[in-house]
Amino acid sequence: MTSVTAEPTFLIHQATHQFVAEPIHFQVLQMNKSVFVWIGKDEAKLGDMSVAVPPFGNQSTAAATSIIVKGIAEQGKNLARSLALKYKQQFFVSLNLNNPDDMLILFIEKKLMELLKNIM
Repeated sequence: MTSVTAEPTFLIHQATHQFVAEPIHFQVLQMNKSVFVWIGKDEAKLGDMSVAVPPFGNQSTAAATSIIVKGIAEQGKNLARSLALKYKQQFFVSLNLNNPDDMLILFIEKKLMELLKNIM
């Protein structure tokens, strides 16, 4: 018996959007059955990181947890959870932002959803 396995696929998508006078960078790495999202300002390093898996069985919400905690883990965890629920894939979300306010978080969510809508 032979088994057919899909070749690994990695697609990288990048965007930068201005929030007030500051650039916010977005990078999305699509893999076979998961997606890694990095959102940050100037320095390209990992900030808070969370992961979420889509619901399975009779569950109605995605399970999520924080992997790296540096101060804004709850926002990243909530974003990962909503993305896993919407796209039915595992999502890793890393936010490299210093003390974001609610307006910045809303801006990030809107721009990320626009980007994902175009690539998924």
